[in-house]
Amino acid sequence: MGTRIRALDDCRSRLGIYIEFYDPDGDRFGLPTYPYRMAPKGLLTVRQLRARGLRPGGQPIAAQILWQHRNERRVAYLYEETHALPKRTATAAQWTAIGKALLARRTCGTCGDVKGYYIPRRFGECLDCAGV
Repeated sequence: MGTRIRALDDCRSRLGIYIEFYDPDGDRFGLPTYPYRMAPKGLLTVRQLRARGLRPGGQPIAAQILWQHRNERRVAYLYEETHALPKRTATAAQWTAIGKALLARRTCGTCGDVKGYYIPRRFGECLDCAGV
């Protein structure tokens, strides 16, 4: 059972307003579901976790946000912030490999010069050698 939002419960009970994507018990959608921008505190999307230096860490989806965009339904899955793990950082060897790969993307295969831009894949060589 998901967290209930009092303001939305009041809309349903007192005012009789039907809120399509409000299902904190998960009866209609299988997961606790909240409308756009109405997620309870403590539940975050993957992007929100990343902004805080966290990752889901293998935990199951706790809830979802549903909204209608033009003719299609959109979904964003929510994870519990308390079960999130810190983001993994790259090791020194990984950073070295990334640096070498980026250098290789800037090195011309024809003249061997290292350019200040990535070598276009359609030419396979720098713009000087390609005659562009």
